[in-house]
Amino acid sequence: MRAAALAAALLLGAAPMAGAGSLPSAATAASAAPGAAPSPVAEIAAPTPDGEDALRYIAFVEEPTAGCVARMGRQVQVRSTHPTRTLRVWLDRVHMGVGTGDRSRSDLAPGAAPEPLGCSRTSSGDQSWRIVRAVFLP
Repeated sequence: MRAAALAAALLLGAAPMAGAGSLPSAATAASAAPGAAPSPVAEIAAPTPDGEDALRYIAFVEEPTAGCVARMGRQVQVRSTHPTRTLRVWLDRVHMGVGTGDRSRSDLAPGAAPEPLGCSRTSSGDQSWRIVRAVFLP
């Protein structure tokens, strides 16, 4: 599966893996110039027949919550920016630049509050999330 995701990402001009650091939206990451910072997009979802790409409507948000600020971090949240359609997104967690094998799946409704993922920093180092796949729900 990783080889297929890598091939698809390279064919579409996106970086296949994410590094630690800030969390740009999927739309920003997918349109990054060659040589730019790695993208949080690990696998590209095909656009729907009407041409809409679910990745364009996923955004990461960082909020200062007490538990995360105590660790010199911020709470990372994911939300949908689509005005009418619900998205399903799969995310991989990365701790200190290494994938942890933790994969989550979230359904993001239009206009809903962002879904908390965790702190950008744990007691042992930085952590982030990268998008594995995103699709629109029927």
